[in-house]
Amino acid sequence: MQKKKCLCRDLIIKSICCVFLYALLPVSSVFGQEQDYKKTRVTLNVKDMKLNDVLDTLASVAKVRFFYNHSQVDVNKKVSFNVKDRELDYVLMLALGDQPVSVEYQVNRVVVLKYQKPTQGVTIYKISGIVIDASTKEPLPGASIILKENKGMGVVTDFDGKFFIEVPQGTSALLVSFVGYEEETVNVTGGNMENLEIKLTEKTTEIEDVVVTGMAPRKVESFSGGYVSVKGSELKKISPNNLLKALQVFDPSFRIVENNNAGSNPNAMPEFRLRGDVQLGNGGVDANSMEMMMGDYSQRPNMPLFVLDGFETTLQRIVDLDPERVESITILKDAAATAIYGSKASNGVLVVETKKPLPGALNISYSMNMGISVPDLSDYNLMDAEEKLEYERMAGVFSTTSQLNYYNKYKEEILRGVDTYWLSEPLRTAVTHRHTLTMEGGDEALRYNLGINYSREPGVMKESGRNSMGLNLSLQYRRKKWNIQNQLSLTNVRGDNSPYGSFSQYTKLNPYYRKTDENGRYTSLLDQKKLPGEGGGTVNIVNPLYNLLWKYKDFTENFSVVDNFNIECAILDNLRVSAGASITKGTSRMEVFKSMNHTDFLAEQDLTRKGSYNKSTGDNVSWSVNASVNYNYTKDKHLLSLFGRWNVDESKSNSVNLSAMGFPNDNMDNLLFGKKYNEKVTGDERTTRSIGWVAAGGYSYKYKYSFDFNIRLDGSSQFGKNNRWAPFWSTGLRWDLKKENFMKDVSFISDFILRGTYGTTGSQGFDPYQAHGYYTYSNLLLPYYSSDATGSEILAMHNESLKWQTTKSTNLALELGFLDQRLTARVEYYRKITDDMVTSISLAPSLGFGSYPENLGKIENKGWEISLSAIPYKNTAKQAYWTITVNGSRNTDKLLEISEAMKHRNDMNASNLTDTPLPRYKEGESLSRIWVVRSLGIDPASGDEILLKRNGEMTSAVNWSANDVVPIGNTEPTWQGYINSSFTYKGWGADVSFRYQFGGQVYNQTLLDKVENANLKYNVDRRVTQLRWAKPGDKAQFRILNPNGLETKATSRFIMDENIFQGSSLSVYYRMDRTNTKFISHWGLSSAKVTFNMEDFFYWSTVKRERGLYYPYSRQFTFALNVAF
Repeated sequence: MQKKKCLCRDLIIKSICCVFLYALLPVSSVFGQEQDYKKTRVTLNVKDMKLNDVLDTLASVAKVRFFYNHSQVDVNKKVSFNVKDRELDYVLMLALGDQPVSVEYQVNRVVVLKYQKPTQGVTIYKISGIVIDASTKEPLPGASIILKENKGMGVVTDFDGKFFIEVPQGTSALLVSFVGYEEETVNVTGGNMENLEIKLTEKTTEIEDVVVTGMAPRKVESFSGGYVSVKGSELKKISPNNLLKALQVFDPSFRIVENNNAGSNPNAMPEFRLRGDVQLGNGGVDANSMEMMMGDYSQRPNMPLFVLDGFETTLQRIVDLDPERVESITILKDAAATAIYGSKASNGVLVVETKKPLPGALNISYSMNMGISVPDLSDYNLMDAEEKLEYERMAGVFSTTSQLNYYNKYKEEILRGVDTYWLSEPLRTAVTHRHTLTMEGGDEALRYNLGINYSREPGVMKESGRNSMGLNLSLQYRRKKWNIQNQLSLTNVRGDNSPYGSFSQYTKLNPYYRKTDENGRYTSLLDQKKLPGEGGGTVNIVNPLYNLLWKYKDFTENFSVVDNFNIECAILDNLRVSAGASITKGTSRMEVFKSMNHTDFLAEQDLTRKGSYNKSTGDNVSWSVNASVNYNYTKDKHLLSLFGRWNVDESKSNSVNLSAMGFPNDNMDNLLFGKKYNEKVTGDERTTRSIGWVAAGGYSYKYKYSFDFNIRLDGSSQFGKNNRWAPFWSTGLRWDLKKENFMKDVSFISDFILRGTYGTTGSQGFDPYQAHGYYTYSNLLLPYYSSDATGSEILAMHNESLKWQTTKSTNLALELGFLDQRLTARVEYYRKITDDMVTSISLAPSLGFGSYPENLGKIENKGWEISLSAIPYKNTAKQAYWTITVNGSRNTDKLLEISEAMKHRNDMNASNLTDTPLPRYKEGESLSRIWVVRSLGIDPASGDEILLKRNGEMTSAVNWSANDVVPIGNTEPTWQGYINSSFTYKGWGADVSFRYQFGGQVYNQTLLDKVENANLKYNVDRRVTQLRWAKPGDKAQFRILNPNGLETKATSRFIMDENIFQGSSLSVYYRMDRTNTKFISHWGLSSAKVTFNMEDFFYWSTVKRERGLYYPYSRQFTFALNVAF
């Protein structure tokens, strides 16, 4: 409680300081006199406002005073315009319009408006028309139209984009401009001109001009690093609710690792790969573990680094981030792009930028997504009731009288219509929805953005789901040389796991079982299944639906508060210094309660051990501070950029775990009612600190030849005193051949760029304290009734010699553009060598420690990435565009060196090898190789499997040995990528994406478990009857059936070539505005967009196997509505 009070007090003090700072800066800056105040930058949005009110507002914003004669100026004239960061002189011209008034700027910021008599005898031409967006045809209210020869005369368009202006004879052209658009020149032909349609083209957006690195933006034309940057609006077309999933479509090297166990579980945290694995790790850590919830990913060492608005963040925060807030996501891939992050960047960096507040009057927008998730069971091919019972009879299960009675009983059940489709019992069609309300506005000095979002994402397993709520407040203050920003985010996420248990339970149940008894109630046992043969006995078949009758809890909850503060000062036009601070406070909890009646306790006789409650709570605090300087020098054809940064980070977390057993009453579902508690409370505490210095620079000549360099020095508390510091660096070259004289006349080539980079990055991926000999009391805090003494023990078997893992990266790239960018191509080759890989090795129990960290070896990753894009059809006048993009990647890895500890791990894996291949490490081989015993297939004479020993000698399955495993097949595909096509016509648009993968292999565990080793007490795959050996001479794929299941071990017979083609996304949308849909103006809307999206709408594979073992996959259908008021 005291900690919470301190945190609240700190937040209040910080808020007061921010408010005071915001109030102080404008006051203090008034005393600075500008020599030419008519160039004061103004941002203002007015609509149908009287001129005298406009002048009063303008006087307040620009800090000036107006003097004029009310009888000579039409102060009641209604004025409308919208300007952003324009000079005062220009804004006054728009406000006064065609009034005969001249402007005189005097000392002490006094502006005098003088009446000016109109010139006699001059011919006046009348010009009218509309100004629209060239792409969307939407009118542009507030666009300015001024005379080329007299920029003091002009008008602005009204709310419908229309204008009328009178110009004197001799005017050659009108200049038409609008914020964010290219200026257009309209020639005046002489005489009246009516119903002009002036189209303005949107300016190239900032995301295309610069590379967002999370530290200092870099100009695209001079950046040599490898990156892919995608707008949030483009990502939402592919997947409205999962932008990271959509990111795969745009970058073939970035992929989400398929988790065949978790399927579409909304509470499962995804795992990513970017250009292969650089470290050994289990990758199978429970997504709902306290470590994962509090941001510790040391057990997922191949995850990229996530950066949100310039500060490092956790995967969970990125996953739960409201998609409507995302401006862009940039993937930094090679050393030249990632070396600025040093020891955390060997797996690449994902930089997420959220939308910044926009100036202007209050703008309110609302977006809503509603979706339907349908379970995808197309990969399951289980027998129905009649097939299963009949197959048991043919297999000889019912050989005794009692077993025949058993057969007759269920035969009668089938004749009565019993055929339970167990797979549907725990599943549902889930309806998801997400809502976002955003309010933003402000002037050029102070801007604000307030966003509120709520998301409800139920899973396809009943009563599972993930709900989140968030509030975000962003403030930005800009005054002269200062730019101050503060972002505050509050998020609460709750994840519920299904009380129906694991989906795999239902895939085993025989379909001739009834769900309920004759009274319609669930029973704890479905059957006492009789086993084949004399004295075969019985086995209890549990009904998982029985657990629904009793109270059950299984949820996680996470609450976090994040505050990011940045202040920047432009000391000179080309010299900026900045400082930033971020603090994150989070609390997490997990609770699992199982009733005493739960089927887990059916065999338990001790009432004090029936029922269980497990509760874990944790909190974490992390903070980061940084200071940086950025210098850019441009002269003639030379561009020099220099950047320096210093940062300090700290993260603290602790957790407490409580458990109890014995809950005699289901209403007593609180930990306090437990009969037996664990002898002691367990928990964890960890603190990590790091510090870093970065120096980066770049030089470019004519943007033709560019050179980059980065160097970083990192220090971390995770290493021993002799290895606490490590340097990382990179360099890169970029050559734009299109700017060479010999290429200027080659008109069909619009881009020709070569890039090359080399550098080192690092990784720390292991638990803290592994390199230090710290002591702990945790395992010895037991009750000693005879004394108040206790003891301590070594926390871990530490390794003081543990070194930094380093990755040396080489990247070569070619970028081509043809026919004015109608056809583009990008080809990249990379090679990464990771040395001193850090991983934990298992130890013998006699040592008292489970694992030991060690630098184990060296691994190489290399590969190709190709991206092709074409615009087959483009008609700007009709706003019609068709684009096609095809990309692909290939990655191969190879172990170059391994230690003795890794060889020992091979021996341990060999001793544990049974029917599922286990990893094996050998120099010259890939980590993704499948190690099994070679098989020549089923012997037609005997029905036994013929195996090959390591030395090539043939043997039978009885003599199978783990020492004979060899590498056969590779789970890494030869090539994989996406095909995307997008078409837009006026307000309509359609987008479709396909995923392809070919050339890899997979070990088909389904064939082994539910066909070859099928146990007939459970349901089985229909293929169990096919290609099975029965008698001498049969050419078969599978051995003879054993009703109790065979024990076939891992052999090459179950390795198959896997090629995949999947419908990833299909979306259709229509954007309405006041030009194409008149009625929305009656609803008070300026625009609206309706979108329909389907994800994973089909899946085809050359391998038939069950997918989504513990939680099934699903197909998603989403309807989205976005409106702006």
